[in-house]
Amino acid sequence: MLYLLWKKIKDLNLQRAIKNAHKNPNKNKKTQELIQQMEAAKAAAKVEPGIDRFAINPEGAMDLDNNYDMTVAELGLQQSKRDQIIAFYLTILGFVIPSVISLEIHNGAKAIAFLAMYGIGVIFCHVIIRYRTYKEVYWIACRVLTQLCNIHKPFINEQTIYTLYFNALVKNQGSIVVKNKRGKMDEATGVIKTSILRSFLKQLDSAETLLFETLALFSTFVGGIGAFYAYSVHWSLTVVIILLLLEILASLNYRYVTKLLELYKVVDTKTIKDLQIPFKKAWMLHCYVDDLTQDNKNATLK
Repeated sequence: MLYLLWKKIKDLNLQRAIKNAHKNPNKNKKTQELIQQMEAAKAAAKVEPGIDRFAINPEGAMDLDNNYDMTVAELGLQQSKRDQIIAFYLTILGFVIPSVISLEIHNGAKAIAFLAMYGIGVIFCHVIIRYRTYKEVYWIACRVLTQLCNIHKPFINEQTIYTLYFNALVKNQGSIVVKNKRGKMDEATGVIKTSILRSFLKQLDSAETLLFETLALFSTFVGGIGAFYAYSVHWSLTVVIILLLLEILASLNYRYVTKLLELYKVVDTKTIKDLQIPFKKAWMLHCYVDDLTQDNKNATLK
């Protein structure tokens, strides 16, 4: 506190000296030089990575109940946005498909129109993947906030938050991650490898994945109509388009499952670096973490 008081008095004296120098520019050359030095230093200054530790109020943590309500509201918002995107795209297709088919234009132009609608669908698929990962992060955050209600406020710190978040990921891992059935080991982590295919097949039981597949398959169907009309240009063009459609569909599903698996990578490695992958998205927990100092990204969780 004495340091802050001394720093405040020093800043006030410096501001008073600068103000007087502006009123009497020829009276104090030293002050003028000081102003020039400060302006030069200000131009070359960089953003400070943190604030002074004396500014922290240990009792000023955000209210857990309000934070939990905001997290639940944000979780619902992610789901509603996802549903709105899917409904919007399917509605647009309901109007566009019959309209384009009925137009008296060259089949090549119809192919371009359907492929353009397919491209929009692919973009929406990437947005849905983002919403799915954030939904998973917010769901874990809700579980952490619930557990924080049973912890004394002085003990809510960075290590506590990390430990609770890690334990929540461990408990929920079974619903997302499926290990290799043959027991193949990962040389980097020394644990059994994750089966991407089996993990994806397990996700087909969830409503979120089925909604994503609905959007992906409808988009591919629209692209298939475009490939059909491209046959009038050349049959080889249809073959190329169909192969691209299948490849993009496979890559979308691969991205969907790998983005989810990436959130649970820390369960195997137990490093702070990998924990930051999901935790950096959980903004509702950041107010409880002391981030004034640089974290050791190579550290391991206890």
